[in-house]
Amino acid sequence: MTTIVLWVADLNRSADFYKDLFQAQDYYLADGFASVSGSGNEVLLHLAPEQYRHEVSIGEDNPIKPVFSVSSIDLAREVAAKHHCAFRAETILHNGKAYLDGQDPDGHIIQVCS
Repeated sequence: MTTIVLWVADLNRSADFYKDLFQAQDYYLADGFASVSGSGNEVLLHLAPEQYRHEVSIGEDNPIKPVFSVSSIDLAREVAAKHHCAFRAETILHNGKAYLDGQDPDGHIIQVCS
């Protein structure tokens, strides 16, 4: 299982997005923290301190891009649309896998593959 820690501005919105993306049945949510796991992925979400929440959306300037396994690229597109997240139109095919780049609710650049 791959685990990544992300700072987020909206904990509930991000937890709901990753829950749907990973097709998780549930997630752990506490004051300022959430853990979402499913499909061999785990995201630990920490609520950014209030004074930094406007800086959380780092977009293309982020030096890392986590890749998450999903059951379907089409389902990932549906989840992105449901949560008003930007995913690219182009699916990249490489070595028998399909890859799709996008952004989570806080603007973190992510990639999904199936």
